[in-house]
Amino acid sequence: MMHGYGFGSSMFMGGGIFMFIFWILIAVVIISMFSSRFKGNGFKSDADTKETPMEILKKRYAAGEITENEYEDMKEKLRD
Repeated sequence: MMHGYGFGSSMFMGGGIFMFIFWILIAVVIISMFSSRFKGNGFKSDADTKETPMEILKKRYAAGEITENEYEDMKEKLRD
C-alpha cells in the first residue's frame, strides 16, 4: 500500500519529510523568480528600465567607444 503521493515508506525512510522538503524547495524557487522582478517601488517593467538614445550616446563617449567629434555630431542629430 502506498502512502503520501507515491512515496511509500518502503521506498524512503520517512517519506513525509521528503515531500515536505520538496514542496518547500518548489516554493523557494517560485518566490525567488518573482522577487527578482520587484525593486524599490514595486514591479518594474522593461519599459521603465530602457535607456534613452542620449544616455546611450553619453555612455559610449565616456567609455571611449567614440571620439569627441563623433559624439558632437551624433548629439546634434539626436536633437533634430
